[in-house]
Amino acid sequence: MSIRTAASSPFASKAIPAAIALLLLSVNAGAQTAPADATPAPAAAAKPAPKAEAKTAVKAEPPQADGQIATVNVVSERQTNRVDRQVYDIKNDASTAGASIGDVLNNVPSVNVDPNGTVRLRGSERVTVLVDGKPTAQLQGENRAAAINALPAENYESVQVINNPGAEFGNEAGGGPILNLISRRYTKPGGNGSLASTVAPGGRGNAFANGSYSAGYASVNGSLNLRRDGNDLDTEQVREAIDPQTGAVSRLRQDSHSQGVNTFVQAGVGGRYNYNEHDTVTASLSVNKRGNDSESNQHFTDFRTGQAPVVDYRTRRNTDGDALNHEIVTGFERRFAADGEALKVDLRHSSNDNSADTSTLYQNAPTSCACGPVLRDYAQDVDTRVRLTDLSTDYSGKAGPGFLNTGARWQRTQQTADNRYLFLNGGGLDTRRSNLFELDQKVLAVYGTYEMPLNKLWSFKSGLRVERTDQDLDQVTTGIQATNQYTSYLPSLFLTYKLGPNSNLRLSYADRISRPNSGELNPFVNYANDYYVSSGNPRLHAVKLHSLELGYETKIMGLAPASVRAYLRRESDVITERRVFLDANTLLTTRENLGDRRAGGIEFSLMGMIPPNWKPGGFKMPNIRFMFNGNWGFIEQDRVGPLGLTGEKRSSPSLQLQGGGQWMINPDNTLNLFGFRQGKLLSGEGYREPFGMMTLAFEHKFDKRLSLNIRANDVLNSTGQKFRIETDTLRDRTDTTVHQRRIYVGLRYTFGGVTGNDAVRNAMAAAGVNVDSPAAREAIKRAQEMQQAQEKAAAAPSAPAQPAPQR
Repeated sequence: MSIRTAASSPFASKAIPAAIALLLLSVNAGAQTAPADATPAPAAAAKPAPKAEAKTAVKAEPPQADGQIATVNVVSERQTNRVDRQVYDIKNDASTAGASIGDVLNNVPSVNVDPNGTVRLRGSERVTVLVDGKPTAQLQGENRAAAINALPAENYESVQVINNPGAEFGNEAGGGPILNLISRRYTKPGGNGSLASTVAPGGRGNAFANGSYSAGYASVNGSLNLRRDGNDLDTEQVREAIDPQTGAVSRLRQDSHSQGVNTFVQAGVGGRYNYNEHDTVTASLSVNKRGNDSESNQHFTDFRTGQAPVVDYRTRRNTDGDALNHEIVTGFERRFAADGEALKVDLRHSSNDNSADTSTLYQNAPTSCACGPVLRDYAQDVDTRVRLTDLSTDYSGKAGPGFLNTGARWQRTQQTADNRYLFLNGGGLDTRRSNLFELDQKVLAVYGTYEMPLNKLWSFKSGLRVERTDQDLDQVTTGIQATNQYTSYLPSLFLTYKLGPNSNLRLSYADRISRPNSGELNPFVNYANDYYVSSGNPRLHAVKLHSLELGYETKIMGLAPASVRAYLRRESDVITERRVFLDANTLLTTRENLGDRRAGGIEFSLMGMIPPNWKPGGFKMPNIRFMFNGNWGFIEQDRVGPLGLTGEKRSSPSLQLQGGGQWMINPDNTLNLFGFRQGKLLSGEGYREPFGMMTLAFEHKFDKRLSLNIRANDVLNSTGQKFRIETDTLRDRTDTTVHQRRIYVGLRYTFGGVTGNDAVRNAMAAAGVNVDSPAAREAIKRAQEMQQAQEKAAAAPSAPAQPAPQR
């Protein structure tokens, strides 16, 4: 991703259009913007509004006395007035061409996505992933990992990292800290769009198209994406079962190779209509389909306590299936006359239907032991369904000397898991392994936050969220039902001390909960293969999370954002995996609320650039922007033994480093380099060893509309995953090689009228202006027209032509 700072381009190219745009906005504010082809009203008919009313047509952000915090475009950090989050721009990053959102999240500070799609933030997997501040079905539970690796990064313009969420955020989709994916906004005047296509070895590739049209009171947009991608995996797993009485070790080895290149198709359409200067309605529809096809070959070698195998056989597994997702969103916003006062209502429904039909065929060799598992060809049909309905209303406005936000939410999540095992060759249904499980969860929440400056240096934001959770569990196969009801009170507090014009000191605290999903609650035993099975636990309850953070933010020389944050996090009643042997062959993995987990550390971030035209010793330095961040932390958790908690502690330090840079070789060629290293991470009974990845991206602009993009993924071939489990009765070593080192090559073309200038939009946003308002869009359009005239004048023969500023 590319870093943007105040010195990214010449001052005049940004400051002048921004100032003009804000001036035009002040003229247009207070009246409905007319369509582009409408005849303007006579000047005498317009009554000049008092200065205090110049903002009534646009929504202002809450006033802040604490200055601005940095938000990232290697990723750059945009300016924002929010006290509880960092915002990282990704829309102008060359590495997003043909990439999934999982690829791009690895460039965001303290975020890590492994090749399986598991998202971690500061080492914790208890992460909530939202889209535009709301949950969606395809990012719920076991669906999330596959969706993260499939959703195109082109659909999003920024990522918000919220380590200590305020009371306005719910606890859906994982609980804990939040990654909020912000969808691309289509508000540029006229018709605009882009086309992109990428190819890679093995039939992989991507084709993307989006378009929008905005005029007067309305705008519409649409997108279409086709993606075919996936990774081959080679896994070696060695399991050693230790007899607690004799100490004898029984050894099992499993080798597997899997292939899983799948197709992802997505289409979406949306629109916005401002039917007067105060009221706006929005609506969108999105549909996508993801393939679940895969092939794998497995080799099981059971040595028991000897040196020669007593059981030795192979299996061939083929999986066919797909996941179908859809989401319908409607929204209404009313902006009142008072500065910043607004009411929002949002209703959305999303669904996920996931199917995977797997056939397993045995190819066994003669063995000398009848103690092994019974080998019989079978088929496994798994269908999971998620239905999520979410209704929320939010009000914001002035209240005394501060700013009040309050709202309510009702949410219903219905999840179904239908597992069917059938013996092949006319064997019929295996009733021992087939089951149907249903979860119906309702959450009713209310919240309130209040934000105000205490004086010129101090400001605070406090809040409280109350959530009522009702869960109905139905294990249909066995006829067992259960209910779970509880109320959670979740406070949050943010304090800010202004140290100087560009420096702030922040202290924050927040309580969260993380609810178990349907897979963690389903008690029925699921058979992965003849040696490994798993089950959930209907008695699980929500994990309680408490987080404290102290941060210092500044701008070096007023330009380069830098920050240091110290944090502490405690998780109580942690949902922990436990492994027990059901017999000599079968290892069961289940889950329990066991003990506490504590984590802490120091996170740092620095972004900057080599000053333009810097010539030390007469040598001109290259135009390079860079970012570097890291997270040194520790994790401590209660040790789990065969009989539960042992009373001992396990702890481990962990160092995560991320860094990268963007070298603008010349106005037409840009090179991006980004890499990360994730340190050792503890799990319930073991740990994951360190791993990392490096990505290289190059962009060549043929002209302002057409560009060539090349991305080299996993340059060092370093994304292998190594997991270790160590208990008194079990040692397990799993090494997975992920084959994802490859090169993607593509073209991108933008079309339409005025393409816009993000500097103008950012200047408005920094000033607290709603850039989606009709008046703001008209001001942006006029500023762009004036900038085009400036560019034409600069290119006239009377003066040497100058290269256009980088946008």
